[in-house]
Amino acid sequence: MHIAFTAALLSAASAAGAQQPPQRPDCSTVRAALPVELAAWSQQVPVAAGTEAGGGATIVPGRAVLASLHPARHLTLRPEPKQAIANGGTLTLTIAEAGTYRVAMGGKAWIDVVRGDAAVTSVAHGHGPACTGVTKMVDFILSPGTYTVQLSGSEAGSLALLVAKVA
Repeated sequence: MHIAFTAALLSAASAAGAQQPPQRPDCSTVRAALPVELAAWSQQVPVAAGTEAGGGATIVPGRAVLASLHPARHLTLRPEPKQAIANGGTLTLTIAEAGTYRVAMGGKAWIDVVRGDAAVTSVAHGHGPACTGVTKMVDFILSPGTYTVQLSGSEAGSLALLVAKVA
């Protein structure tokens, strides 16, 4: 009886272990490689986000920034974000060559790329590579011109960001 009970417990423990999601690696012991388009991620330059379109720093594709954000009460975002605002801000992005651009972020936030009064529809979403500091990636098809990058819903006071041409 005791052997059967022990076997049942081991079987249940084994089944429970199989249902657990895979563990993320311990990033303190992992040196993760970044994709080529995100190679500049570790060279973040501090910039100040604005509070409305046309405000804040101008960002350049291929260069990483660490944008300081503002409390929601100071922001005028158009169109209004789809997610609750916590901290956020605006940056200006000028695109010289048409293509698909990936916005990589180092924290949880809502991102809109806006031209005129309309948000550009994203074409892909994903998580960044494990242990790189990139937590979210969103792709947009952009034509040449000037855009406003609107950030909102960040619990943090700053957010790492890199825009990279991927196609």
